[in-house]
Amino acid sequence: MGDAFSARLRGLFKQRRKGVTVGLELQSDGMAVVARQTGEGGTVSHMDFLRYQKTVSPAQLLKDWVAEKRLNNADCNAVLGPDTYQILLVEPPDVPAEELRGAIRWRLKDLVNIPVDQAAVDVFALPADGVRSNKKMVYVVVCEKKKIQAVVDLVGEAGLALQSIDIGELALRNVVLNLLPPDQAERGVALTRIRDGMASVFIYRLGNLYLGRSFSLDYNVGLLDSLPEEALALELQRSLDYYERQMGQAPPVAIYVCGEHVSEDKIGNVLKASLAPRIQWLNPTAVVPMAVNDEWDDQLAQQCVAAIGGSLRQVETG
Repeated sequence: MGDAFSARLRGLFKQRRKGVTVGLELQSDGMAVVARQTGEGGTVSHMDFLRYQKTVSPAQLLKDWVAEKRLNNADCNAVLGPDTYQILLVEPPDVPAEELRGAIRWRLKDLVNIPVDQAAVDVFALPADGVRSNKKMVYVVVCEKKKIQAVVDLVGEAGLALQSIDIGELALRNVVLNLLPPDQAERGVALTRIRDGMASVFIYRLGNLYLGRSFSLDYNVGLLDSLPEEALALELQRSLDYYERQMGQAPPVAIYVCGEHVSEDKIGNVLKASLAPRIQWLNPTAVVPMAVNDEWDDQLAQQCVAAIGGSLRQVETG
């Protein structure tokens, strides 16, 4: 995902300005934006959440932010909001790789809620060891073409140089890849992102997405709201059971927890004692170094975690 979107849309992208990358996640109530100096160890210099306004268009909001931070023509990796696309795990037709996207499109017509001729479709493989049988399985991402074009237009009007359009599952992968030491990469890691009334869990191993699952969760993202630890532990255990029994994998070495108004003190002993993997709060400053200024705090970083992942993405230029 993302690389294919980049290749198909590259003709629409602006000339890039080297030195800084902007990660942008489009959320239901605003845009999470992160500016990071390019390269290994690059520092995050700006982080904001631009809440939508009735009297100002999203493009103007983003354009004003870009101008204020002097980021015109900076690279931008955009991340689609979770309500923008569907992701499905399906058995692909037996066709050459170059024909797969076109062939699988027509298999989707009874599985997605948009007409397939109006859909942008991308495909990436589930690793072969993620299936107990000999079946090959792929993840298929489906998004309306007009929504993709809206992202292209938004970023272009704001004065940024769009380099990729990605999904949350893979943007968050860029975050967790920076958390595990090499000797633990073989075991894999899980990340749980909590939002208003719901949560998602993603399990990655050796840089690949193995499992993605969303579920309802009675959490209203208030600053003083407690996490429903027992309910969360139950859903996480269900995910681990599927990963271990149906996919034949060893449990991940750790489960990182993040989300809006999810602070370290909300992850209590009930949750930690309920699951075999280590349960740990995701501290974004452990992923990328942050510039010392007053533009960000821990809760802002939680809200911008997928945008941080977007800023970490390496885009192929060939």
